[in-house]
Amino acid sequence: MDLGIAGRVAVVAGGSRGCGRGIAEALAAEGVKVALSGRQPDAVGAAAEGITAAGGVAVGVVADVTSQTGVDTLIDGARRAFGDPDILVVNAPSPQRREATHLRGFENCDDDDYLGMFENHILSQVRLARALLPAMKDHRWGRLLNIGTIAFKTPHQEDPLPATDAGRIGVTPLMRILSQEYGQYGITANTIATGPFNSELSAAYQATNPTIKTPEWYLKMLPVGRWGEPIEMGWLAAFLCSDRAAFLTGEVIRLDGGYTKSLF
Repeated sequence: MDLGIAGRVAVVAGGSRGCGRGIAEALAAEGVKVALSGRQPDAVGAAAEGITAAGGVAVGVVADVTSQTGVDTLIDGARRAFGDPDILVVNAPSPQRREATHLRGFENCDDDDYLGMFENHILSQVRLARALLPAMKDHRWGRLLNIGTIAFKTPHQEDPLPATDAGRIGVTPLMRILSQEYGQYGITANTIATGPFNSELSAAYQATNPTIKTPEWYLKMLPVGRWGEPIEMGWLAAFLCSDRAAFLTGEVIRLDGGYTKSLF
């Protein structure tokens, strides 16, 4: 299927590793010019070079989008390379855990943890959207996509992460609001609620306490019998960012291999 987005410009915040890189690669394979970011220079460079080697067009920008300075650095880099972005994908980072118990359980989370998650997940989305929506309105076309979590439907229970879940879940109503306010300009806003995917972040999370959610536990929870691959996230993201998804907006779409058992 021709997704109709060849020649478009995308910003993929958090696109240097894992599912973010899978999204950047899938968009580039559809002919989108991609500006991807990350906090680690080596990972950013490798992701951009990998896309270029595969025949795509990409530029890597080292930036921490949890700050306004980082947002400005990413957007300026994208515009210098390709012009105004038409597509914004935000795969927001989580703060580094101080220790194995950090962010696990209500009593281990202090005010700074909640404020940090708010800035990482909500303000990063707000600042990036604020920077790009005016040009999208003028062009009467745009795609906003947030990469979230299945905790939207089922917050972590066996391994409670109250600050993490509160921060990430908070983006969901924001995306719905943006879909309502900007739909008249040909702009859509959606969220992918992700389940277990093979990535560096997932491996690091498991390593902090491997006795809670073991590989065997995950496989029991996954009807498909395996974890997802980043490119599978990329394929769904590319569709949601395409002309073919112009009537799909304000939605939370689960991509979790059947992990979530609720109907809605």
